[in-house]
Amino acid sequence: MKIVKPKIKNCILNDFNECSVFENSIFEECNSNKKVLKNITIDTCIFKNIDFSNIEFVDVDLIDVVFENCDLSNKVFDYKLIERVEFNNCRMTGISFMESSIRDVYINSCVCKYSNYSGSKINKMIIDNSDLLNSSFVETGFKNIELNKVNFEECELFNVDLNNIDFSACNIRNIMIDRNSLKGMIIDRFQSVYLVNMLGVKIKDE
Repeated sequence: MKIVKPKIKNCILNDFNECSVFENSIFEECNSNKKVLKNITIDTCIFKNIDFSNIEFVDVDLIDVVFENCDLSNKVFDYKLIERVEFNNCRMTGISFMESSIRDVYINSCVCKYSNYSGSKINKMIIDNSDLLNSSFVETGFKNIELNKVNFEECELFNVDLNNIDFSACNIRNIMIDRNSLKGMIIDRFQSVYLVNMLGVKIKDE
């Protein structure tokens, strides 16, 4: 599956601590002072090696953005637009995208434990080699999703349409899922043991 990559061009190197307009900029290796980004759209930006621990996002949309080696743990992007965004080798533990519109997003080699995508509409997302342990997908809308070596252990998947989504290259041990959401989900024969046990079916040993 192909997704539309962030449209990055004409970016200039900028100082994160001094910046007030986050457009057409590259930010590198900054441990920022305490800062609140409120009611803005981050548009056409690259962030490299940025620790966002002291940054609060309030009503911030992300369009054409690349995050590389950043710490976005516990950041909140609820009810927002996340479009043409890449997360590469980022720490995203506890990040929240509840009720958001997520389109053309690539997550690669990221730690996304305890993240929340509940109520979001996701269209065209690729997740590679990432850890989503204990994350929540409740009433999440999925369309055009590609998954490769993703850890979904102990994740919640309730009231979701997983028809034709391929989980065969992923860890789905101890996922919490309702019967309707199972319909059409693609798994391999080894993974079927986890789901059969959830349905209360006993497998007789030979």
